[in-house]
Amino acid sequence: MVRYAESPSTFPDAIWPFDTAAQISTINTGQFQQLFYRPLYYWGLNDKVSLDPEVSLADTPTWSADGKTVTIQMKPWKWSNGETITAQDVMFWVNMAKAETANSAYYTPPNPSIGAKYFPDNVASATAAGQTLTMTLNTPVSESWFLDDELSQITPMPLAWDVTGATSKGSCATDAFGSDAATTDCTADYTYLSKQSTAGSTYTTSPLWTVVNGPWKLKSYDGTSGAYDIVPNAAYSGPQKPYLDEVDFVPYTAATAEYADLKAGSSGANAINFGYLPAEDAPVYNAKNPDAGNPLSSGGYYIPAPTYLDEISYYQINFANPTVGPLFKQSYFTKAIQDTVDQQGIINGIYKGWGYPSTGAVPSIPAGNPLSPKAASEQAVFDTAAAKKLLSDHGWNTSSTPAVCASPGTGANQCGPGVVAGAKAAFSLDYPSGSAALDTMSADLKSDAAKAGIDITMVSKTQNTIGNEGVACAPSAPAGCQWQGLLFGGWVYEPDYAPTGDALFATGAGPNVWGFSDPKLDQLIVKTTTGSDTKDMYAYEDYIAGEQPVIYNPNPLAIAEVSKNLHVDAGDPFQGYEPEYWYYTK
Repeated sequence: MVRYAESPSTFPDAIWPFDTAAQISTINTGQFQQLFYRPLYYWGLNDKVSLDPEVSLADTPTWSADGKTVTIQMKPWKWSNGETITAQDVMFWVNMAKAETANSAYYTPPNPSIGAKYFPDNVASATAAGQTLTMTLNTPVSESWFLDDELSQITPMPLAWDVTGATSKGSCATDAFGSDAATTDCTADYTYLSKQSTAGSTYTTSPLWTVVNGPWKLKSYDGTSGAYDIVPNAAYSGPQKPYLDEVDFVPYTAATAEYADLKAGSSGANAINFGYLPAEDAPVYNAKNPDAGNPLSSGGYYIPAPTYLDEISYYQINFANPTVGPLFKQSYFTKAIQDTVDQQGIINGIYKGWGYPSTGAVPSIPAGNPLSPKAASEQAVFDTAAAKKLLSDHGWNTSSTPAVCASPGTGANQCGPGVVAGAKAAFSLDYPSGSAALDTMSADLKSDAAKAGIDITMVSKTQNTIGNEGVACAPSAPAGCQWQGLLFGGWVYEPDYAPTGDALFATGAGPNVWGFSDPKLDQLIVKTTTGSDTKDMYAYEDYIAGEQPVIYNPNPLAIAEVSKNLHVDAGDPFQGYEPEYWYYTK
């Protein structure tokens, strides 16, 4: 058995792999749902930004000559109830995605003015026959993008989930794609399943969630404390069956409490075998030997090489907020905020070298992403004087903090559209509780912004609370748009693995809950999804570098502490877990 320490005040709270925008996170997907319900295609083993065909549920898709029909052949693997995973299980998810676009975290609406269509709107027809799924698209697409960003979203669902109630069967899985019946029937399924997905007390007994196809099944789950335990799924059909007999996930409300348990040592029934060292207790990073200076070495732990995530770290700013949204819509204003973020100083000081800056919309680390020459050369800028000048050059009185708009209007030297006279350069930013490093970083963000005349009110809340706050604001309901800034951690490019922007920065994209919209950017994004010219990807990267859809923060490296006799894999760049590869050595 392995006892694994969860991040402070953070635990999964949705088991059904059809997440809403409020539920989508690596905590729910890669660290929970995918242990039990494997996606159609699997990425990320051994810290590689690539597809792993061996552990995927289907063979690599094949395409027709005209690039409009894709055929997917399922492997004959099994659900834990003995049923074969078929193309009909894939169709179940596809039909659900078509019917429930309003509730899908992965949905990006079409943009007719530029001919942009994304999944499932770009699917003209879909049929399932045995182990074969065929989809015909209504327009040619980039085949690599469709695999990496569209088919990657799909998680086959067992027919046991095709229900509208505890004793009532549904027909979402078997209805014709795009039919009125499928819409009605899938909505009835969705209403029931989405409610059951958050009923944590039933996770281990429900006839829904006990049907799994991954290497693990859930043994216990406590939705109050966040504790959960997993054991091997004896019916798993995949190539890597677990070595361990159990993994227990141990919750904490603060990093200091976890560190106290780590200091107690790695032996004993209640010892933590895999945890994380708080930044304030870490040694200075040594790239040649990450374990150098490990304060817990005598307690039986080692620090493995860090896992570099395929992510960009940032905090979200709410462009739709009625009070501060007009400020964020001014590119000079958000550029001023960005210039007050001392990314390298935070890395060198708070994180003692365990981290690297976010420099744009496409991750520069780890290797594997298509970086334009310009993006590859980007550096994080910290210049509070330049930030202050940006405000004063655009009509702000910066003699005190917060600065005040003294020259409203749309001129080059005025505050900009929607910013009224007397408006204050001020907003609130919610950040996760339980981490001394984040407390210090938040204080630094506030202090440095104040030097430019920007006042940030920092508010500490649990990670799950912040996740539930982060919902898009309907223009007709401004009362529901009260959040202003959320430090939720950023974006790991999963399950949309190609960093093309359609799933994150396009107008109306499901995760784009902060209401960012740029018509020119939308045009550049659609080119990356319909063609294979690398120059289109570079054009997208270079343009978005001049905009500011989010405020970039440094990417901290997690400092793992692992029992010396426990072998762990090389990590997952998409922040998932693969504990089936862990084992004890003698």
